[in-house]
Amino acid sequence: MNDIERFKAVVNFKETDYVPIFGINGAPGMSAGAMRKTHERLVLTGMPESVGGCWDDNGVSDLEGWYRYWGTTGPVEIDFFPAKGAKGIRSKSTVKDGFETIEYETGALVRQVVDNSITYSMPEYMIYHVRDRKSWETYRELATPGEMWSTKKLDEACLKFKHRKRPLIINMGTTWGGLRSLTGPEMACTILYDDPVLAHEIIDWFAWSRRTYLFPLVEKLRPEIIGMGEDMCYNKGMFISPAQFREFCTPSYKEIGQLSRDCGADMFCVDNDGNVMELVPLLEECGVNALYPFEVKAGNDLFKLRREHPSFIMMGGLEKEVVNEGNESMIENEIMSKVPPLLEKGGYLPNGDHGIQPFVTFDNLCRFMTLLHEVTRNPEGEFPRI
Repeated sequence: MNDIERFKAVVNFKETDYVPIFGINGAPGMSAGAMRKTHERLVLTGMPESVGGCWDDNGVSDLEGWYRYWGTTGPVEIDFFPAKGAKGIRSKSTVKDGFETIEYETGALVRQVVDNSITYSMPEYMIYHVRDRKSWETYRELATPGEMWSTKKLDEACLKFKHRKRPLIINMGTTWGGLRSLTGPEMACTILYDDPVLAHEIIDWFAWSRRTYLFPLVEKLRPEIIGMGEDMCYNKGMFISPAQFREFCTPSYKEIGQLSRDCGADMFCVDNDGNVMELVPLLEECGVNALYPFEVKAGNDLFKLRREHPSFIMMGGLEKEVVNEGNESMIENEIMSKVPPLLEKGGYLPNGDHGIQPFVTFDNLCRFMTLLHEVTRNPEGEFPRI
């Protein structure tokens, strides 16, 4: 079987020669490299310097090298946006005492550690881009893309994906998650009560952008995977109620779900952190059939979800911290208590529940990967088995 055939078999609950260690960018587990400081830590503790997969400001270097060495895989991603770019949001930054402060022309203000883009660290959003209708209109003017490419230019850009050897993913953006990114989580919750008209307007703008610029790509390329990103849960459950989800999010999800079915996508998945137990059935109502990364510390119960949602695809679900220094004794139980029984039910792509942290050691990652490859019958990878 090749990568596409193997992927299709797993997500359609069919027999396969082995289960791939497959991850999607955003929360790829151990599948798609590491941020530069984490990659440097792996090299410092024994990984050959020649292994690729190092993420920095310029993207990722030699991801194929990481795939070969660790025996992992992932989807092919679109590397263009099919329209003239937006005006863009200007910014200026200052550095003091190990922190960088970024001021945007929208009025937003962000504070983060220096080299934040290559560090496993969250920035501090002191002021968000959108605070009221006026700031929303400013943001929208600067962020709205221009006219769509010509048919000829689009056809030329799509040619490279015609004979793809891995499943293709097209990311369709977000609904409430975009509202949260623009306003901050507190306002993204209260605006649903205080100004639902503005909330709908912002979410509808995301839907318009998706319909205008991305739907034609899906119809042309017929990807195996359609992706979304929300992060609408915290460690105890959803930020918003099921009723609010159905009012503000369901229309977009149903529209994309119909597109997914019409274009033959095997997976319509959502990247969502936190406790997703209440979210999964809401997504499934809309035609979503997969979610990741099922963070362990948030209390997600993959066995309960499998019983209640027997055809739902799950990715991730393994505690990422077991490969950190001093945690090697946790590796075997984490994998053996979950992966074999979930694989028996099908529709499961095991992986770490987010990404590799800077406290990882090469030896521990080798131990983790050795056992994970064994239980998935996966023969790939050049790393030393332990």
